[in-house]
Amino acid sequence: MPVARILDALRDAGQLRAVNGALPVSIVDLVDDSRRVTSGSAFLAVKGAMQDGHAWLPKAKDAGATLAIVEDEAAARVIDMPAIVVHDGRRSAALAAAAFHHWPARAIQFTAVTGTNGKTTTVGLLRHLLDVAGQRAASIGTLGVLIGSAGEEMPGGGGLTTPGPVELQRVLRVLADRGVTRVAMETSSHALHQHRVDGVHFAAAVFTNLTRDHLDYHGTMEAYRDAKLELLSLLAPDGVACFNIDDVTWQHTVAEMDVSGSQASAPRRTTFSALQDADVTAHDVVYDATGSRFELRVRTAQGTTQHQVTLPLIGDFNVANALGAAAGALAMGITPQDVADGLSQSPQVPGRLERLRTEPTVLRDYAHTPDALERALLAVRPFTMRPDGAPSRLIVVFGCGGDRDRGKRPVMGSIAERLADVTIVTSDNPRTEDPERILDDIEAGMTRRDHQRIVDRRDAIAAALRMASAHDVVVLAGKGHETYQIRGTTSYPFDERIIVQELWDAMTQGGDDS
Repeated sequence: MPVARILDALRDAGQLRAVNGALPVSIVDLVDDSRRVTSGSAFLAVKGAMQDGHAWLPKAKDAGATLAIVEDEAAARVIDMPAIVVHDGRRSAALAAAAFHHWPARAIQFTAVTGTNGKTTTVGLLRHLLDVAGQRAASIGTLGVLIGSAGEEMPGGGGLTTPGPVELQRVLRVLADRGVTRVAMETSSHALHQHRVDGVHFAAAVFTNLTRDHLDYHGTMEAYRDAKLELLSLLAPDGVACFNIDDVTWQHTVAEMDVSGSQASAPRRTTFSALQDADVTAHDVVYDATGSRFELRVRTAQGTTQHQVTLPLIGDFNVANALGAAAGALAMGITPQDVADGLSQSPQVPGRLERLRTEPTVLRDYAHTPDALERALLAVRPFTMRPDGAPSRLIVVFGCGGDRDRGKRPVMGSIAERLADVTIVTSDNPRTEDPERILDDIEAGMTRRDHQRIVDRRDAIAAALRMASAHDVVVLAGKGHETYQIRGTTSYPFDERIIVQELWDAMTQGGDDS
């Protein structure tokens, strides 16, 4: 890759501040992790939330980097390394990576999904809806990079809701080379605030909801909301913003845009709702233990059309997710009938009220916020009953992540106590916090003291399975699709699908693997 191409991209975007030393004519790679530097690479020194990449310049040089892209001009001078000096390291990283990978985003149409909950399911539904004849679709998000309706896994982007700018552009290059022309992408508030998706322009943006999360990073709900709304600045000129107006934040946002935004500059908007009048709505919703049935109504300039949907995903929140996916797909040109047909053939989303076994029913769900936990428990409550109609029990096993917002812990404890018949408080990903203290925080919101406290999560799952009768429902909340548990700074294997099977086999064979 000629270095001049990167210089041109930075200069055109107003990010180029200076050039220090004799730059190489070309580079063989562009990385933002000093451990990935090879001879002839360029190293992007980005100031992150936890670390400053400039501290790794000496290591990058020793590993063979021949060029640095920096904000801190002095840091490059100290080690006598040729450098491109930029105004904003994060924005420049996205631009440089896009140029290095030959602007892969230009060959792809993008849909973004943001919100506190529902991003992963909505993105999965969108990938399924957008993967139609002649248009290969992929998704990028919490579950990694998945291609096609069936969700073929592709290496890259795991561990983050939205990959960093360098990794993102690498992934987009691979997808474009594999014939992918549409991508549905989870865009977290962190990613938007950190400019990880700068350089990508979205044909549609879906706003699912906004509830308490990530306040350890953003500080206030207002800052959290504003980070989400930065997505509007990344819409293509003819892009469409799709708002869930059942969420009061987005309802107010739409109203404010209607009042204060000039129609010339405001993005095109569409609304979706399961509860009130909107452009995309669900009517006559009927829920059962396998999903829901409803009439999808789509309002256009030509009138309103009605289409029957049988959605194989449990809970009212999945109807909301389906409407968000429908709004995004419609904005991308998919017909209403194709949207309805596609929703009726939706695949299971890993770790989202995913059924691991029956008799008793065991579900795993990624619910790790107060709102998500409440929604999950409310969704399954109607189906906790015996064949004769007598109620059975709802058992929840959950914890809260360490080194994250402590304020939500007692709130989640209160929700679990109120909505479940049996609550087992346990670990999630304790990280570097004392697991016992995390459980103390959760229990501060619980008043009855009739729950169980089992700090080891495997032991907690075993206890839930032992106490469950054939018609009870067990919800394992918090880990969802994750196949690891972080204790300290180490990730240990922890796949609840495998663990439940192992524990059940041990119990039914007369042993006890608790």
